[in-house]
Amino acid sequence: MEVMIETCCGIDVHQKSIVCCILDGPLDTNKPKKIQKKFGTTTSALRKALVWLEENHVSHVFFESTGQYWVPLFNIFSDSDELTLVLANPQHIKNAPGRKTDMKDAEWIAQLGRCGLIAPSYISSPEVMQLRLLTRRLRNYKQRQTQIKNEIHNLLQRANIKLTSYLSDIFSKTGQELLKLFTTGEVLTVETVSNCMRQHIKATPEELLEAMDGKLSLEDRFLLDQSLSEYQMYQELIDSLEKEIKAYINHYFPTEFEVLMTIPGVSEHCASIVLAEIGPNVEAFQTDGHLASWAGLCPGSYESAGIKKSSHITPGNRYIKHALTISGMIAAHSKDSAFSSLYHRISQRGSKMKAVIACAHKLLRIIYNVLSTHQTYDKTKALGLRQQF
Repeated sequence: MEVMIETCCGIDVHQKSIVCCILDGPLDTNKPKKIQKKFGTTTSALRKALVWLEENHVSHVFFESTGQYWVPLFNIFSDSDELTLVLANPQHIKNAPGRKTDMKDAEWIAQLGRCGLIAPSYISSPEVMQLRLLTRRLRNYKQRQTQIKNEIHNLLQRANIKLTSYLSDIFSKTGQELLKLFTTGEVLTVETVSNCMRQHIKATPEELLEAMDGKLSLEDRFLLDQSLSEYQMYQELIDSLEKEIKAYINHYFPTEFEVLMTIPGVSEHCASIVLAEIGPNVEAFQTDGHLASWAGLCPGSYESAGIKKSSHITPGNRYIKHALTISGMIAAHSKDSAFSSLYHRISQRGSKMKAVIACAHKLLRIIYNVLSTHQTYDKTKALGLRQQF
């Protein structure tokens, strides 16, 4: 293998310690000088490691993306102007099985990096990282709230309470007021049910009263009260977090947010996720194809004996993939012919989900062009983008 870097360091990152291996030697030798040392992961220990690297005239530092353990190391080492930091995907630099130690892992990372075999991973700016933490926390809150909804639905079905037959959403204002009647122990009558009806619904109070005639034990009522309280808690957290995300975007990325909102199917939630995962610019991605591959919306390739077979989309960033899939479904059923024609053309082949993914892929390519030029969405240009599947 051709040597590309004279002095580099590979770091095996752990929770309590890091193992560093420096390889130093001229480009025409395959037997460089090896220096190994172990440091802690406290701030003072990482600063000592940084001084040690600078004393040994290291130019490139390579380390794995292991959970969140690499973030403090990157934050401290980035203060140095002499070091080039390269974050590697663990799947791309996995060592051969056999006798495995931390020292050997660090040396293996250094060897790959010295020969230029480690592709740098995308590292966003601190402002984008903070927004990413906010949007991912919001996603976790919504997932937990959905779990609570399912628990309440299961409890009502066990008790043979058929409110879902008359209310499309039992967590609306009317639905929550009716559910509270079970927890307060109030006698169910037509009058009490009618007082809970906060909006116009097709069902009459008599029908709702009959649907609420079930068998709830004291323990079921207690669990229902717990679930409703937990649901309300997460709803308050979601509302406050959405306000914080909106204020954060208005402060750091107002122009990019407005430009993204001009794209069909892109909601405020989707635009915030795009800014949190990709950032306000796409300089880290050479083309829209590279971005699609990173996001996991790139069509897979499976060929054997010269025969191309069907394949799924590639793995990628699950957060932006999920957001763009939903936005692609909305855009596919919109009046915008750039997406509706693409959806109908591909869905006629028999796969509606494949058509939705195609729309999501097209959305991502448009997002790439929009963030590159900072120009609003142009329908005529979108119609000119050809999608191959």
